[in-house]
Amino acid sequence: MTYSYYPGCSLHSSAKEFDISTRMVMQELGIELEELEDWSCCGGSIAAGVSHEVGMALAARNVVLAQQKNRDLLASCSGCYNKSAKAAKALENETERNKITPILSQMGMSVSDSNTKVRNVVDVLANDVDISSRIKKPLRGLKVACYYGCLLTRPQELTGWDSPVFPMSMDKLSEICGAEVVDFRSKTKCCGGPILVPQEKVAFELTKRLLDEAKSLGADCMVLACPLCANNLELRQPDIEKAYNVSYKLPILYITEIIGLALGIKPGKLGINKHVVSPKPVLAKLGF
Repeated sequence: MTYSYYPGCSLHSSAKEFDISTRMVMQELGIELEELEDWSCCGGSIAAGVSHEVGMALAARNVVLAQQKNRDLLASCSGCYNKSAKAAKALENETERNKITPILSQMGMSVSDSNTKVRNVVDVLANDVDISSRIKKPLRGLKVACYYGCLLTRPQELTGWDSPVFPMSMDKLSEICGAEVVDFRSKTKCCGGPILVPQEKVAFELTKRLLDEAKSLGADCMVLACPLCANNLELRQPDIEKAYNVSYKLPILYITEIIGLALGIKPGKLGINKHVVSPKPVLAKLGF
């Protein structure tokens, strides 16, 4: 099984551990990732705010690159996945396609009829692969709070592989790995990532609510698949602790990292040492 792999901007910069662990886990499971040659930013939510057509064309460009390889496109970042899936769907719609193709033509790209699907790493690991027989080091005693955020499973007509209201894919993957999953009711509530710059106080409050609930449930860490959410929950965690005079020191890990640990991959090879909030308590609990 081979996918055209789209890491996106974050996984080549602030979320390198997500990129590293994705590659390591897929390699261990026998899934080949071929990074898209000459991939570009999907535009995120910013490009669409300037121009809907240009924003969609930026994301569609990567879909077209995957079409040229006649492979499905795999994205780890939930934001890149969501935007790329929207672009793929737009290319199937005649009206939207006619808006996008002139811009793609200016980029030197032409759309084919290849039925390229956009997949997320969580979807593939949960629905296409049986990892249960590959577990070498069960995560016994580890309590995790699985956080999905806004984009991973919504909207349902775009994603469709898990519930948009109460998703369970990462919960099930964590349980297969031997971890205890806490009943995290805020798993799809917004962390405030998109409004961090213009509305920092509001964003901090939204993030704090998530950290408060995870901590109250006795979670040893939060598990996610979104670099933007990780930015709020991990990088801003010390700022929130200072602003509210609280203490969390709650590790924020990517789902591929805990799966990698359960598969017996050493922490250093998964990039776990790159985290801002130290994951040492988690590793110590697991005997690493």
